[in-house]
Amino acid sequence: LGGDVLASAPDNVEALNLDARIALLEADYQRAGQSLQRALALDPRNAEALVGLGDVRRAEGDDEAARQAYSLALAIEPGSADVEQRLAVPPPRKWRLDLGSEVSDLTDGLGNWTDSSAGLSYRLSPQTTISGRTRLATRFGNTDVQIEGRVDQAFSPAFSAYALAAATPDADFLARYSLGAGASWQVVAPAKVFGPLSLNVDARYDNFADADVTSIQPWLQGYLLDGRLGLSARWVHAEDDIGTRADGYVLRADLAVTPHVNLFGGYADAPEISDGTLVPTRTVFGGLSVDVSDPLTLRASIAHEQRPTFDRSIFGLGLTARF
Repeated sequence: LGGDVLASAPDNVEALNLDARIALLEADYQRAGQSLQRALALDPRNAEALVGLGDVRRAEGDDEAARQAYSLALAIEPGSADVEQRLAVPPPRKWRLDLGSEVSDLTDGLGNWTDSSAGLSYRLSPQTTISGRTRLATRFGNTDVQIEGRVDQAFSPAFSAYALAAATPDADFLARYSLGAGASWQVVAPAKVFGPLSLNVDARYDNFADADVTSIQPWLQGYLLDGRLGLSARWVHAEDDIGTRADGYVLRADLAVTPHVNLFGGYADAPEISDGTLVPTRTVFGGLSVDVSDPLTLRASIAHEQRPTFDRSIFGLGLTARF
């Protein structure tokens, strides 16, 4: 629509603003910025164009430039609630710290396992995030330290993907190295009652001392009750280098009880890759997360796992801090 009007009236400021809004919705930030710059060249005191330019700069991840544009618009239209609301939005937190620790109690007098991790991520832009993670795990008196790097990329508002690589020097039971990738595609946009519906897939290759294991996990996630209830179903397929195959599934529900408290629970009947072996495992799990403040979230979880040789009860605590 905006392009049609521009074709007949290329110097129409209202048409340029409309074209920019359409381009912004399509995540075409370059076109949106160009249309708004043309509008401001024709009318430097056009508050709508300045607000639009601020929205484009904020979408591009340049919060400082966005605030400059909003401030200019507010000087033209003092007291504008729309502009003041945009200026009141706090600057984005680009760093995220994730800490977590689990203790597993094994039956038959087999003792405990521990698994702790620390991850740090940085948002290079609204579309790109890079992260690193260190994992420290103990099993039956052995300790492994794993290091992982990951890149997440949003190619559009509806499609994103990631890739990761991990290595464990002097591995005793974790994979010596791992490669992984995945993608998420939102096939249905949010509506009033039904939230977004997405198709996802995760794939991973693990190299152990005595085996290679490849796994693929396609899964479906949808939301109900204005996005407060999330439901997901995951199919798990794993295969080692001598042709042993195992299949299973994971069902999970997430519920936002309040704006700051979230509960989750589920059931899994799926193979777990343990020291290069595909172990059939049945697990019941649940937990909660609490947003203590805007930058801080606390988590707790519990799970009970049944294996052919022993049962395992898992207790976990963690936190996420954004800054």
